[in-house]
Amino acid sequence: MRSVLALLVLAACATEEPAAPSLPEPLDVIWEASIHRGDLVVLVPGTGSYDFLATSIEPLGPNPLVDVRAIEKVADDAIVFEQAIAAAHRAGLSNAELEAGAITFGLWGVGFTKISSFDYLSYEGIRIHIVVLGGKSSCAVGLVIANLLNYTPENALADGSDLYTKIQAWLATHGSGSPRNVIIASHSWGGAVAEYLGFHLADVEGRRGPLVDGTGVARIALTISAGVPGFVPGYAFAGPGLRHLSEGDLYEVDRPDDPVHAMNPSGNPDGHQYDILFGSAFQGSYGVTTTELSCRGVPGICHPRSP
Repeated sequence: MRSVLALLVLAACATEEPAAPSLPEPLDVIWEASIHRGDLVVLVPGTGSYDFLATSIEPLGPNPLVDVRAIEKVADDAIVFEQAIAAAHRAGLSNAELEAGAITFGLWGVGFTKISSFDYLSYEGIRIHIVVLGGKSSCAVGLVIANLLNYTPENALADGSDLYTKIQAWLATHGSGSPRNVIIASHSWGGAVAEYLGFHLADVEGRRGPLVDGTGVARIALTISAGVPGFVPGYAFAGPGLRHLSEGDLYEVDRPDDPVHAMNPSGNPDGHQYDILFGSAFQGSYGVTTTELSCRGVPGICHPRSP
């Protein structure tokens, strides 16, 4: 009897103890851990970025204001802009801070020749300044079919090396007063380039030297890649999820209906869009600030198109 009573007392005491607090998921904490005021966020768009962005923005003149809701081609390729803003939101930066330049947004790989910067007006109405870092990716001109032979590990390495060099050049002349992080927001072929750089960073750094901003060595703390091809001949990419690299973290996010990631030529190409809208109401960047899906403004997945 005494043993039974003792067990009942122990059980009662156990139920009275407060529950241990749940630990945050790694994906909840990487944002504030990686993105700080003063950092550099580099936008790396994918295939056809010259056709979508450069040909739409450069005719607007020097230092233009680019409204994503007003220019259809920009809206089609604005994924990395909204992804970068979404990541800053997750890190706790306010709209006012972003508009005031608390972090620097740089753009690589589009092939601009006439402008060095512009302002971007987001789906939320946030106006951020974009610095053109330069560079032109191997797939910046033409759509997927025209670039099939360009999707190679060699081009991923060449583009990744140029991306690194352009970041390095900008940091060398823009000291922040304290060590800063570099965050890469990328999509499609740009995501492939960013991931390839992440996995081969030690080799590239060995050839090019470290990222130095005048006050210390900067680090690539976080790479976000969306809509990455499943593979290119001779190389398979990471796949969805969060991974630790030799330096920093890699977060790949892929829509379940994205034909590019699935390598499905019969899929609906609208599934490659990661800016989620219900009609004109912006829901967020898929995988960063929303898990909703839409297809050309209609809620839900993109169903395969009829033959």
